Amino acid sequence: MDGLWRSVASKPQRDLWKRKVEQVVEEADSLRESLDRYMQRQQRRMQEAQERAELLGRANGESSHVLRIFDKEAQAMESARNSSRMLEEASATGAAILAKYSEQREGLKVVEFIIFCI
Repeated sequence: MDGLWRSVASKPQRDLWKRKVEQVVEEADSLRESLDRYMQRQQRRMQEAQERAELLGRANGESSHVLRIFDKEAQAMESARNSSRMLEEASATGAAILAKYSEQREGLKVVEFIIFCI
C-alpha cells in the first residue's frame, strides 16, 4: 500500500492518500499490538489454569471444574487467533482496493488523453 500512493500524480491527492495509508498502517499496528498483548495474557492464563488443574488433579483426583475453565480459555485463544487472521485479511483487502484504484486512475488518464485529442 505504501508504494501505491507514490504513483498518484497530483501532489494534494498524493498527500491525502499518504495520510490515509499512514493512518491505516498505524491503526493496524495498534490493533496488532493490542491483539499480541491479549494473546500473551490468554496464554499465561491458560498455562496457569493447566497448572492449577494438574495440582488439583493430584490433590483430590477430580479436576473437571478446572478443565472446563481451561476449555473456555482455549476457546478465547482460538477467537483471538481468528481476530488476528481477520485483521490480516482486512489489511490485504485494503491493499487490493488501493491497487485497483491505481489501475482505474491509469485507465481514466488514457480516456482523458483520448478525449483531449479529439
